[in-house]
Amino acid sequence: MTEERLAQKRANELKKRRKNLFVKKVICVLLAIFCFVGGIASLAYYRTLRSFNYQDVNTPVQTQTDADGNMIVTEPELLTLDTNSGNLLSDPFILNILLFGADQYGNEGNSDTMILMSIDNRHEKIKLTSFLRDTLVYVPGYYNTKLTHAYSFGGAELSIQTIEANFGIKIDRYAVVNFETFKDIVDIMDGVDIELTYDEIAYINAQVAQNYQDDYLPWDTEEGIVHLNGQQALWHARNRGGYVNGEYFYMGDDWGRVQRQRAFLDAVMNKLRNSASLSEIVQIVNAVGPNITTNLKSSEITLLVSGALTYLDYEMEELSMPEDNWEEVDNSDGKCLGIIDWNLARRTVAEFIYEDSVV
Repeated sequence: MTEERLAQKRANELKKRRKNLFVKKVICVLLAIFCFVGGIASLAYYRTLRSFNYQDVNTPVQTQTDADGNMIVTEPELLTLDTNSGNLLSDPFILNILLFGADQYGNEGNSDTMILMSIDNRHEKIKLTSFLRDTLVYVPGYYNTKLTHAYSFGGAELSIQTIEANFGIKIDRYAVVNFETFKDIVDIMDGVDIELTYDEIAYINAQVAQNYQDDYLPWDTEEGIVHLNGQQALWHARNRGGYVNGEYFYMGDDWGRVQRQRAFLDAVMNKLRNSASLSEIVQIVNAVGPNITTNLKSSEITLLVSGALTYLDYEMEELSMPEDNWEEVDNSDGKCLGIIDWNLARRTVAEFIYEDSVV
């Protein structure tokens, strides 16, 4: 082989590696954007767009683009936070997507995870607002109850209406995935490493025993970094303490679970970035795609894909609602998180998403 042909071969191999790296980055970004624990949603690439279950809830998105199709970002209009007007806050350059992790497919069961992901092209940020499931809210057409129940009453559509009615934020799109999808993702990657306490190790084994499964962690597992398979990681992500199989572990709450979910997400993304092969990522996309219900249109998914590398550079910020503005209250559904100052709660969410546009 001549030096010229050898150089051309090396150039072609380098080009192929760069192309594979680009595709991996695109899919990883989509996983990062649409991942959530208690449910992980992943938007697949073009060839799997048709595998999604499309279900519209009439939430149009309007943006301005130039002749080349690029988004035109204008100066923000001031948004008046008036809880009596019934108007919802929105910005054409901030896309709000509500992500659900549900117990079952469709509109059955509760939603244990609700994260509003705001793709903020005005401030170049990705913002994640976690709404805690036990927050006491008014569900339109029903009564005051836990936020998680809105999903069992009326699926994604009623959950969106509930958050909009209580917090005054316009939700543009949504995506729902079943909890069980986790196991496939983690097992395809041959497990993930997460830091666990002794109580968290015991909790996983108690859930395994209670559900007649075989995924026990060894009895001599030390606290620290522990390798978990899909089923074990799923139990960890859903852990908020309490009783399991008649045994009380520790006082747990939604904040603890949210932290575990975020740690799990970090573990998954680190492995995807650092060691997952392209074939593994494609397997994940193909496995998850058919199990997602969303009202994102194919054209919108394509737009997100095309901007994926840009979103990778966006700063990521997080907020848990109701933050520290709550008190424990008794309700017919049990103990709930009662928001003390609703005006403060609405302003906290509004300023987190829209920043200085809110007056």
